[in-house]
Amino acid sequence: MKISLRQLLFVGFVSTFTVTLTERSTVAFTLVPAQPGATSNWRPVSPYLIQDNLGNFYEGSTEVDTRLWMQPISPGGTGTFKITLGLWATASERGFFGWNFQPAEQELKGSFDIVNYLACGYSVLCGIENPGEPDPRDNGVGATFYLKYRPAPDDPQPGQQGRQLHWIQMVRANYGVGFPGGPILPGLPFIDNLAKRDDPYYDTAAFPGEAGEDFFMDRPYSPGEIAALSENYFEAELYLVEETTPVGNPVREVTIYNGIKWGWINKISPICPNNTIKFNGVCLPPQPTQTFSGTLTAGFNENQHQINGLTPGNYFYAWTKNDLPSNQCNPNTYLTTYNNNSSWDDDDSSLVGDGFASALAGIVADDGTINLSVRAANPGGRGEDSGDYELYTTVYDSNSAPPEIIVGSSGGGGVVFPRPRPGGTQQNPILPTSSSSGGWQIFNNVPGCRWYDPHTTYGFEFQALENTLFTEILDFPVGQDNRFTVSVADTILGEFSPGDRLNFVSLFGAGVSNFRITDIDPLIGNTKETAFPIQLAFNQQVGSFQMRAIEETPSPKEIPEPKAIVGLFMLGGWGIFQWRKIQQDKEP
Repeated sequence: MKISLRQLLFVGFVSTFTVTLTERSTVAFTLVPAQPGATSNWRPVSPYLIQDNLGNFYEGSTEVDTRLWMQPISPGGTGTFKITLGLWATASERGFFGWNFQPAEQELKGSFDIVNYLACGYSVLCGIENPGEPDPRDNGVGATFYLKYRPAPDDPQPGQQGRQLHWIQMVRANYGVGFPGGPILPGLPFIDNLAKRDDPYYDTAAFPGEAGEDFFMDRPYSPGEIAALSENYFEAELYLVEETTPVGNPVREVTIYNGIKWGWINKISPICPNNTIKFNGVCLPPQPTQTFSGTLTAGFNENQHQINGLTPGNYFYAWTKNDLPSNQCNPNTYLTTYNNNSSWDDDDSSLVGDGFASALAGIVADDGTINLSVRAANPGGRGEDSGDYELYTTVYDSNSAPPEIIVGSSGGGGVVFPRPRPGGTQQNPILPTSSSSGGWQIFNNVPGCRWYDPHTTYGFEFQALENTLFTEILDFPVGQDNRFTVSVADTILGEFSPGDRLNFVSLFGAGVSNFRITDIDPLIGNTKETAFPIQLAFNQQVGSFQMRAIEETPSPKEIPEPKAIVGLFMLGGWGIFQWRKIQQDKEP
């Protein structure tokens, strides 16, 4: 059912609730325990450490959101709940006027007992404490919640003949968009019933054993490493309700009793090495003494930079930044320092850039100079050997140098914060960050011009997400199979081998949002990490896309280029001439 603007405005101003605009001053209904906690299992905070795909470390904390635990909600619910339930009724099978939601005339006199309430950080098995939990989860963030309804003698009784008790839950969350039963937009309230349109009840949509007339269980969870690296939240309003529809009444009537607010939040913060400053949640490098800028061109180009007039023996820290607006492909820099005492080098340790910038520490030479050189980490590698960079250097006296940068004078080492960088080579590609229905494997916010690897067999399809477009295939993997077919829509672009590159912009005038690579037989590597890596460029420095494996199907029709068509005509004509000549030679 489509909802018009007039209907939405109508729902905003008119409702089937009988309500007052003032909050009730006292509520006889109670929560057990009275303050945030649980009678059996209580874990308000679940801390964790996590590393992103660029090697950066973060401190995470999934927490019970105690801001929501203020006091029980009066019968009928909050204003936001009433509007959200009215919107659900408008889109339901019966329509807006097919439901009549009324607040209970009296407060409940019993209690809601919170049995389990546990925050679940990354890698914590979530939901295991709840009895009969069908699907405990880990490697994500969320919480587990278990409530028991303890009625007083005058309250509606579970199991009482002629009474139908249910639960209605309204949720606000900034994750789960696009999943069945999830929010339409981040933070938009919705009724938590797996998008059912026949009734708004949580318990009729839940797995068996998750909710009943006298208990309620939930395990809201955002799975995956991306979720653990994000500041997610989940807020819920939960109400005990009773359906009181008279027999034969076309309008379903529901009485709404007291409710409770509960939820969780996830916080994430980078871990900053010594001598760096955390500002707005970002680790900043030390202030530079001197700054250089340069450009790496194709091949084995190497740029040299020198600082003079320094005190011999002092320590210094140098680092590059490679994610500059002028770059389409950020160069994978390799930084080296050398003098008459020692030399150091580094590939991927910079605290700034996209993870492929460099950093190192060293000692000022006896002549008071620092000599630095910057080159491509993979000389001649397409997508890695050209682009702009900035080089920063900070010099310390012997008393102010951070311990991490103090290095020996015998040479070797000098890398301050070594971190492995997937995506730099075919053997160490960036793997999918998550998966979704339809067999799609998702790469979300990954640096461009790197190697990526889905898990596939015969071939796979690429689909750009958000504002990303594919501009170029920079390289194909080296292996036993060295011929791969690339197609866009129904057009085969040709067969390509390791060392080839395919520029979509030059062929189509712009990047493409979808293409396929097929005829992969056998796979390149023996593990899922090296099955079929591919190096891609986007229309921006960071992009998002998804891949999925495809089965072998009849190939699309190849469209020859004009020169090829002329060649086919000439070849056909030559063949007809030869055939006629042979026939004439056979005649007596």
